[in-house]
Amino acid sequence: MIQLVELVTVDNEDLAYHYGSDNIDEVFEHERFFNELIKDIPLSFSSHIFATEDALFDSLCEKDPYFKQFIAYHDLKFFIKK
Repeated sequence: MIQLVELVTVDNEDLAYHYGSDNIDEVFEHERFFNELIKDIPLSFSSHIFATEDALFDSLCEKDPYFKQFIAYHDLKFFIKK
């Protein structure tokens, strides 16, 4: 499984947008779509792509505990509003 994680800190909250798929091309396309959506947002996002056993954000946290500090969002529209 391939996971896309977009990280940002807003109002002292560590937020993560999470998207997973078994299709790498789909993940890269979603990353391009995300970048287009945020191009006018004056925040610094950090983009990461990982291969994991499954598509769950928890599996990413198991692979790298650094991500446990982030509040994960799976709904892109809600994440952008936040």
